[in-house]
Amino acid sequence: MKKILTIVLLFGATLAFAQTAMPRLAIPTAKNSGMGGTHVAYTDNVFSLLVNPAAIMRVEQKSFVALSPTLLNPETTFGLMEAVLDAAGGNMSALGSATNILSEHKGKIALGFDLREFPLSIAWVADGLGFGLWNRIFVNPNIIGTNIVLDAYADMILPVGFGYKILRTGTHDVDVGITVKPFARALLNERIKILDLMDEDYDISDALSIPMIMGVGFDLGLLYRWDIGLSAGLTLSDIVTRGGVVSDFLGNASGTYYVPFSLNWGVAYDFNFEQFGQNNSNFLSTLGFTVAFDWRDFTNVFQQNDYAKRNSALDIGVGLQFSMLDMIKIRLGMSECLPAFGFGVDIGPFELDFAYYGKELGLEPGQLPAAAIDLTFAVRPKAKKRDWPWAQRSLVGLITGYEKEIPEED
Repeated sequence: MKKILTIVLLFGATLAFAQTAMPRLAIPTAKNSGMGGTHVAYTDNVFSLLVNPAAIMRVEQKSFVALSPTLLNPETTFGLMEAVLDAAGGNMSALGSATNILSEHKGKIALGFDLREFPLSIAWVADGLGFGLWNRIFVNPNIIGTNIVLDAYADMILPVGFGYKILRTGTHDVDVGITVKPFARALLNERIKILDLMDEDYDISDALSIPMIMGVGFDLGLLYRWDIGLSAGLTLSDIVTRGGVVSDFLGNASGTYYVPFSLNWGVAYDFNFEQFGQNNSNFLSTLGFTVAFDWRDFTNVFQQNDYAKRNSALDIGVGLQFSMLDMIKIRLGMSECLPAFGFGVDIGPFELDFAYYGKELGLEPGQLPAAAIDLTFAVRPKAKKRDWPWAQRSLVGLITGYEKEIPEED
């Protein structure tokens, strides 16, 4: 008993001290990026495990193969790359082009790439139970004056989600869900002086620290649906998400890392002409649109006196999607005070999505914006419907002993 108590006290002390904040565990897709980011009230796919676990009550989808790359500031990236390669080939005048690019951006340039779901894109979600296995590599070197601020991480996430019905009337439904997120992350966050890189005796590896962090996180979600197409969601993300250093690729890091808690809420309205009856033409019945609004990390609104916090306006996301023939999607949105555009084609289990959007890497609107091109190709077939014992009745029906029989959806 004394040994158990000692372990608990040591663990509590570790959580209380030497904690370092780190980026959230997420797997963005071009589908979300083109629509103003993720939406907690509109997430009926396998990524509900990370966006809103309550939504897995109505998800029946698998994921086998996917590739989702992103390039930040592509025009600037290719311009600098060409100048550097020319200089390496002996044309030192090409450095003038690099200087001009820096001058045009007032000495602040955001660069980088993001690669998700390759080679790991395994997921299965069906009617209240699901899991995923995803990986992500994010590299973001920002040139700010005479410094390079390098943020990078490589993730492997294994979320497991469980959903339950709170209320089920056929007209108004309320679901709840929880996701457990074991993860492993290699993390790099350093500031490097450009002048130091010109010193022949300078060894960049001496300035870097790359710890391997392993831990687990927990998310809780609620989702209300009205059969007219209206939905509202609320998530408590990273209620407890902690990890410890288990190894070092470079340096000698130690301590506990955590992802800050966030409360997110949103509403969505999904409209389709098919709901007006069968008098419409076949083509008209395939037309529809979806509009969604989200306020992410809502508690940040009440912490704006802290200069280290992001401007709360950057946490607002708005999205609009037009659909046609049940397979062509056109998307518009706004996230982090920057516009987004995207389109997609869904042909059965095959998904192809493109997005061009703005990303704010600073703490204030316009501080360090970057344009991003995002592409996602995925094979995500429908999963077999399941009738889990715990999902056969809602909590209200279990307590009252009565629940109206509701026809199953096709």
